[in-house]
Amino acid sequence: MGKRLEGKTIVITGASSALEFARISPKNLKLILAARRLDSLEALAHEIHDEVGSGVRVLPLKLDVSKPDEVRGFVGSLPPDFKEIDILVNNAYVMSTE
Repeated sequence: MGKRLEGKTIVITGASSALEFARISPKNLKLILAARRLDSLEALAHEIHDEVGSGVRVLPLKLDVSKPDEVRGFVGSLPPDFKEIDILVNNAYVMSTE
């Protein structure tokens, strides 16, 4: 699977843990980590860099999937070299308050 992920850009919502993707393909991989808590994403980005090095570029971004305006503007807000998304891992969920 590592070779198949090489050179890909992956968006992971609800990204509490994305380290496994980085371990599988630590070459020329771009991970966009999206969740509500930016502090935990930044810590995870540092952990990924410490473990696998510079072959994996990580972009941590705050995103609340329960807010339609944030979701609609998400891809447009990405840096140019992260806009071509190959894979979406939709791990986030929205809890109903009803």
